[in-house]
Amino acid sequence: MTKGSFIDSLTQRLAEVEPTRLVPRETAGVAVILRDSEDEEQVLLIRRADRKDDPWSGQVAFPGGRVELTDKSFEETARRETAEEVGIDLSKFGVFLGYMHELKARTREIVVVPSVFKLDASVDIALSAEVASYQWVSLKKLARKEARSEYLHRLGERQVVFPSLLHNGLVVWGLTERILSAIMNTQGEPDDDRVLGEVGRY
Repeated sequence: MTKGSFIDSLTQRLAEVEPTRLVPRETAGVAVILRDSEDEEQVLLIRRADRKDDPWSGQVAFPGGRVELTDKSFEETARRETAEEVGIDLSKFGVFLGYMHELKARTREIVVVPSVFKLDASVDIALSAEVASYQWVSLKKLARKEARSEYLHRLGERQVVFPSLLHNGLVVWGLTERILSAIMNTQGEPDDDRVLGEVGRY
C-alpha cells in the first residue's frame, strides 16, 4: 500500500464527530501524529518519564492527557497536550484527519479518544519534564509479524498478559498497542469500519 492510499484508507474510517461525551478529568484525549518519511509512514511515540503522580509512568504512549475544563473537544485536548509535552503546534503544522473510537483503559477508570493528525511540515521536538524520550516509528515495521510479542503486567495480586509490539527498544502495550494495531488494519472497503470497530474493543 502506498503512502497516499494508506492515509486515504485510514481517513475514510475515521469519524468527524466525537465518539463520546467530553467529560473533564473523566475522559482523555491523545494525538496520533503521522508523517511521511521517504518510502514509509511514521508515527510519533513517546516514553513517559518515571513519575509517582503519573499512572502511565515510564510507558510508551502518544502525547495526550485528561480533558480540562477549558477544552471544547477531544481534538483540542490532543492539540494542547501535544504542545505541552513535545512542543509541536498542531494548529500550525498538523492536519486533523478525524477521531477513532473511544477506548476504556483496562488498568484505569478513564475513557480515551484518539485524534489522528498528519504533519504537513518538518517540526522540532521539545520535550517537557513529563516525557523521557521520543521516536518516530515506522508503521511498516510495527506491522511485521516479528514485532508481535506479549507483555506481563501486574494488576494488584495478579499478573495479566497483554499483546505488545517491540521496536528499537520500545515495548508498546495497553491502549497504545490497541490504537496502533487498529491503525495498521486498514484493508478492506471504506464502509466496513474496521479501524473504528477494532480500536473500540475493551
